[in-house]
Amino acid sequence: MSKSDAALLTDLYQLNMMAAYLEHGVTERAVFELFVRNLPPHRGFLMTAGLEQALQFLEAVCFTAEEIDQSRGLGQFSESFLAYLRSFRFSGDVEAMPEGTVFFPDEPILRVTAPLPEAQFVETRLVNLVHFETVIASKQHAWCSLRPENR
Repeated sequence: MSKSDAALLTDLYQLNMMAAYLEHGVTERAVFELFVRNLPPHRGFLMTAGLEQALQFLEAVCFTAEEIDQSRGLGQFSESFLAYLRSFRFSGDVEAMPEGTVFFPDEPILRVTAPLPEAQFVETRLVNLVHFETVIASKQHAWCSLRPENR
């Protein structure tokens, strides 16, 4: 997958919310955090991963002409919203635990501060990127830490 085709790897909900915020002029800065509420069974902790992919996504995300045409084809977005998508770039700030940090439930792994439409839009993709990589890293760590006779 190239960097340019990642914009529509999200929920339609995020685009609908983004359009609604812009239509009503709700663009103040917002903060959201990614965290885990409960650990999987037999796990005492998880390990952060996927931050590099998350930051690459935020730095590169933009809507191609094809993606804007696909969004137009849904018939539910205004031309002013589609024009906004044409110039969309993430302008927010990100704070995150360093890659490979052990963490526990209810600890923020990543915090995004951005204008509300931007924060809303990137949420799903960030959850997916960090979740997948964190699961893999945590399982890898657990497997590698087993004693040889338990493998």
